[in-house]
Amino acid sequence: MYVKSKTWYLLTVIVVIECQEKNFTLIPLSPGSFRQILRTFTPVPKGRSTTIHDTRIIYYNGSVEDHKWYRFDNIASLLSHPNFDLNKPTALYIHGYVEYATDNSILRVVRSYLKHGDHNMLVLDWSNLAFGNYLNVVLDVPLVGTETAKALLRLVKKGFNIKNLHVIGHSAGAHVAAVLGRALKQNGYTLPRVTGLDPASFGFYLPISAASLNYKDASFVDIIHTDGGKYGSPFSLGHADFWPNGGEAPQPGCPRRSILFTIENFCSHWRSWLFYAESVVGGNFVARKSADYDAFLRGYGRETALMGISASPGLRGNFYLQTATREPFALGDRGSL
Repeated sequence: MYVKSKTWYLLTVIVVIECQEKNFTLIPLSPGSFRQILRTFTPVPKGRSTTIHDTRIIYYNGSVEDHKWYRFDNIASLLSHPNFDLNKPTALYIHGYVEYATDNSILRVVRSYLKHGDHNMLVLDWSNLAFGNYLNVVLDVPLVGTETAKALLRLVKKGFNIKNLHVIGHSAGAHVAAVLGRALKQNGYTLPRVTGLDPASFGFYLPISAASLNYKDASFVDIIHTDGGKYGSPFSLGHADFWPNGGEAPQPGCPRRSILFTIENFCSHWRSWLFYAESVVGGNFVARKSADYDAFLRGYGRETALMGISASPGLRGNFYLQTATREPFALGDRGSL
């Protein structure tokens, strides 16, 4: 009865009417957005438990349909998979808050890597701890990052080389990557690269938080900001921070007005993984180093760099670019003019 009441209350409060002078405008809401909002009130995905022992790593063998998952306690058996190649680079993608491993945000990146063809593709599925009360999720991030590091250390003992690992984290997942990197450092290993895709802002940049991503968490930390100051962090965090279209909402092609926690409202936040996935399959996102977005628009700065998978580890500073309003988003050299 309580759950039903809470659901109806939620469905009532999300019918938002915006007042502009004397006119009232009903903000459009897609059917998928009702489901997206309800995720915030889902304590745990069906069939999963809220213990770290049910967190798992998924290995994709050539397609999103052909995959196998491993819990942390049996992660060493991953290296026995006939197609896992210790000589290849490995990408580990970490999703964010209220995301399933089957969501487009994850599978889009996975498909891009599989199309690229030269990586072992892994996904950290921590959805069992990434649902429910947001504050609890924030507090669980250190646990998830630390236990993931322990799992990777088990792989190292069996022959896995950390130097071949690139960790990519979206939203809260970027901070899981941060803790993972720090835990590995405490054991004598340094991640070569962490890419943060619009690292989550809420709860991660308070004095009490020890989980926020920064440039110390890997040899090279690059960040793609697309919703700075809202769902994403407004701060420069990495060795290289990329700010497409200024790094704020609304990104080109996203609605200017939307209801909190809807698909429309996440549009700018989700652009980060869309841009990154496109870069993996050849999208040429050329950015230019500048003091800020206004200076970029005025033409200041000469150093250019590629945003996304091809970002050079030697980059330092803030880089700005423009994108198209829809796919393909990359504008090549035109994006840095």
